[in-house]
Amino acid sequence: MLRTALCSVALATLCADITTAQRLSVDAGLLIGQFPSVVVYELHGDSPPFHATRASFTLSWTNDSYKPAVLTEAERTILDTKAVSTGVGAGLLWLEANDYRPYPMIISTTFVPVPLPRTGIVAIALTQPFQNFDWSVTVALSVGLYSGR
Repeated sequence: MLRTALCSVALATLCADITTAQRLSVDAGLLIGQFPSVVVYELHGDSPPFHATRASFTLSWTNDSYKPAVLTEAERTILDTKAVSTGVGAGLLWLEANDYRPYPMIISTTFVPVPLPRTGIVAIALTQPFQNFDWSVTVALSVGLYSGR
């Protein structure tokens, strides 16, 4: 699992200039929900904004997973200051355990920069309205690999 994550990070770093994502980052943190908490490692990419809305993807691994969970979403920024950025949106959650069948989700992401270059704390909250409103929150340290600004 760690080898896959490291290869993904290396590939993302090498291909950062040719990717269409405006931002690319790696995250490590804790996934909390209606299940035992687990450590997660993520690769996250955003498209350039279009009227304060971005499309994004997240590949998320745990220590027990060899294939990532995949989140695809569109999120609109509702708060954007130097101290915090928050967006709300909807998307699909694709889980390996369910043969990557997509599940609709409602998602909110908050990013708070810390006084280190290209680094911040990210909190990602999501719920699945058609799965009994199952919910989870990921709190992670995020390090930017690429920014097309």
